[in-house]
Amino acid sequence: MNHFVPLLLYTLVTSVVLADPNKKESRPSQEPRLLVDPKPSEEPNGQKSEPCSKGCTCSQDDYSLELNVYCSTRNFTEVPSDFPLSTHSLWLDGNLFSNLAAAAFEKLSNLEFLNLQSGLLVSLDGHVFRGLNSLAHLHLERNNIRSLPGIVFQGTPNLASLSLNNNQLSRIDDKLFAGLSHMWLLNLGWNSLSVLPEMGFQDLHGLRELVLAGNRLAYLQPQLFQGLTELKELDLTGNYLKVIKANVFLKLPKLQKLYLAENQIVTVAPRAFVGMKSLRWLDLSRNRLSALHDETFLGLYSLHVLRLSNNSIGSLRPGTFRDLQYLEELCLCHNQIRALGVKVFEGLGHLEVLNLGNNRLQEARMGTFIGLNHLAVIKLTGSCFHSLPDQIFKGLSKLHSIHLDRSCLTKVSAQSFIGLTGLRRLFLQHNNISMVERQSFVELQGLQQLDLRYNQLTSINSHTFHGLKNLDYLLLSGNLIHNLPAEALLPLQHLSWLDLSGNRLEFILNVTIYMLPRLRYLNLKDNVLVNLPASIPNSLDQLWLSGNNWKCDCSAKPFRDFFLQKPQVVPLQVEMLGEGEEPHTLVTIYNNITCASPPSVSGLDLRNIGSEHFRDC
Repeated sequence: MNHFVPLLLYTLVTSVVLADPNKKESRPSQEPRLLVDPKPSEEPNGQKSEPCSKGCTCSQDDYSLELNVYCSTRNFTEVPSDFPLSTHSLWLDGNLFSNLAAAAFEKLSNLEFLNLQSGLLVSLDGHVFRGLNSLAHLHLERNNIRSLPGIVFQGTPNLASLSLNNNQLSRIDDKLFAGLSHMWLLNLGWNSLSVLPEMGFQDLHGLRELVLAGNRLAYLQPQLFQGLTELKELDLTGNYLKVIKANVFLKLPKLQKLYLAENQIVTVAPRAFVGMKSLRWLDLSRNRLSALHDETFLGLYSLHVLRLSNNSIGSLRPGTFRDLQYLEELCLCHNQIRALGVKVFEGLGHLEVLNLGNNRLQEARMGTFIGLNHLAVIKLTGSCFHSLPDQIFKGLSKLHSIHLDRSCLTKVSAQSFIGLTGLRRLFLQHNNISMVERQSFVELQGLQQLDLRYNQLTSINSHTFHGLKNLDYLLLSGNLIHNLPAEALLPLQHLSWLDLSGNRLEFILNVTIYMLPRLRYLNLKDNVLVNLPASIPNSLDQLWLSGNNWKCDCSAKPFRDFFLQKPQVVPLQVEMLGEGEEPHTLVTIYNNITCASPPSVSGLDLRNIGSEHFRDC
């Protein structure tokens, strides 16, 4: 049974690379309303401005008086030769020329921004940027460039950002980036680079972000990143790396983010990250790691996020994470961890999110999570506990959410959630739970959401939800419940959302609904109910009734009168976004009140039955 969430609309936001990461600048996201080939006009000092390049549009910044020339997607097969000499920013993206001659931009000594992306460029003359001493931002991404002359950037000593991603580069010259000490962003991602020159980055003393993702790198030389003392972000995602050796990242004292996901890494050497005292984010997900050495993460005292998902890790040793005292998020989902011993998470006193989902965990014990004093969210989705170990979450006083869905559970025991007075959300859906022991939830006084969908519950009683005085959402759809005693919901005086769809309810007492003074949403779809409720509380905002065997005799008249007066409470249909396989598909959900009897109205919706049917009532 699909569930749906309300449709949300999002606004797309575009961003522009900044010349200085500490200083915000903005560039037009689209061309302003301009005249093509404007005539020379008088400047404030009495001099005439230069004519715009033919086929392009020009604008002058109102504050800086800098000249911007827009020649994007003009189907130019050659670079125009008549750019104004005072051009500050030049857009030539999306055109059809395949090469750049030496004289393409000569005399544009004021040029600071040049956009040549998304074209058909294959080759560049080695002197094409000669004389562009002011050039700070150069975009060459999304072309067909296979190689670059080693001297091509010698004329741009003040280059701050260079984008070469999404080309066909298979190698780069040793001296390609020589002298570019002012560069802070270099993007070489999504090319065909299989090897990098060992000293190729040595002059990039000011580099802060280096993107090498999506290449074919299988090996990182020990000297490759030496000299990049200002580097803060390094992206090596999606390469062919197999081993991370020690000392490769040794001389990166300011690195904060390191992305190594989607490689073929089978081993990370002990002490591989020693010296990276500023590292806050480390992503090793989607590799082939089967084990973690005791000293793998030694010295990462500032690490906040560690992602190890989608590997083949089979076990965790005590002390593996002992140096990660400020770690806030640890993701180990989609591995092969079957058992958790005591103190495997020792040292993680600041951990807030622990994701162990989809490991098929079968064994854990009291003490496994000891010391996780700040843990707020624990995800154990896809485990295979037949029953939870007693007091497994003992000591986790700040725990906010527990995810135990799809975890083979057959019952909820009275010892499972002891001491979790701060717990807000408990997810137990898609298990085989047929029994909830007395007092199982008695200490969960702060619980706001309880999800028990798609289990094997056949009945609930007055003890099932005892203690849940602040529960707001209760989801019980997809069970086998056939009887709902009025007193079963008595403890839930704060409940506003109750989903009982997809059960086997034969009747529901009117007093049951009135026993929940804050109830706003009630879903009774797809049961075997016969009698419609005689009256509906005024507080109810939405009621779902389709998929039952409604008896539309005189007993249904009060209800018919109600929804004719308040049709919004029992909507005929609602458009929602689906969940699951098609979360972005707009789906229409119908709320038919189809009569099963008497025979004269069988198959009709109660809304469509005329008043004459009830004239003798």
